[in-house]
Amino acid sequence: MRDSCGRNIDYLRISVTDRCNLHCMYCSAGLAEVLPSGRPSDDPHYLSAAEIGRITEVMAGLGIRKVRITGGEPLLRPDLEQIIAMVARVPGISDIAMTSNGIGLAGRARQLKDAGLQRVNISLDSLDNGKFAAITGGGNLAPVLKGIKAAVAAGLEPVKINVVLMKGINDDEIDPFIALTRENPVEVRFIELMPIGRFGADHSERLLSNTAILDARPWLKELPGAPNQTARRYAVPGYRGRIGLISPISQQFCAGCNRIRLTCDGKLKPCLGDNTELDIAAALRHEPERLAGLIRKAILEKPAGHHFERGFASKRSMAAIGG
Repeated sequence: MRDSCGRNIDYLRISVTDRCNLHCMYCSAGLAEVLPSGRPSDDPHYLSAAEIGRITEVMAGLGIRKVRITGGEPLLRPDLEQIIAMVARVPGISDIAMTSNGIGLAGRARQLKDAGLQRVNISLDSLDNGKFAAITGGGNLAPVLKGIKAAVAAGLEPVKINVVLMKGINDDEIDPFIALTRENPVEVRFIELMPIGRFGADHSERLLSNTAILDARPWLKELPGAPNQTARRYAVPGYRGRIGLISPISQQFCAGCNRIRLTCDGKLKPCLGDNTELDIAAALRHEPERLAGLIRKAILEKPAGHHFERGFASKRSMAAIGG
């Protein structure tokens, strides 16, 4: 289905929980604060696996072809394999991916692959255990690295590693991250810090433009891009992996945006950088005949672009949106 700007909206990001086992400084309120424990996965405010499957069916009928499972941390859902299996059975869905922090992935990568998961993105903001703990509020790097290896072994490829760059915090690790692609078939993606959550909103001085990465590394060779691709991709000659630059601030890519987001409590969010939401869980549970119409409305009302450059303040943390 096309929105009012003529963009073909075929990509649905589904947040299955707002809980997380890390407390990353840019995602939660701040480094010294801990996210609320969240709700259990059987709380009625959460969409059930069956409800997620039903919403996906309706959206596939409207043209959705790609689905990404997000959180919070999706691995905290004990029924995650069931959710993925239900989405995978929906006619028309051709691509199922997941974004995770990788903790717990090592023991479930094969089951998730068997359920229908095809690809995985793993958030990893430092290769130094001490710095990783500081950024994540006490997290341990070792299980994340094990999760990456397990994902590669299970065939969840291409494995993408998401790095949110913050000036003065982890920007000294750009080259070590690039070095990961020398022998490993992974794509390291550097993401500009966005003003979502208190840290991003209050620390704009931490923003490092991705153009600075390219200016300092002219040996990165750009690769051809696909339509609606958010990352500009680069390679180092002779390296097995790739580099991606996601630049929502310095190089706005809204004109090609093809996605819409479903929160774990059943709100449809047309744009990450806009607070508009439509409650489709209520329609699903009480007026299912209205569901398709509400989804059409959300797609048609998708904003032309985000409002990050206009002092936008998100009403939800990144954990509650799903990235």
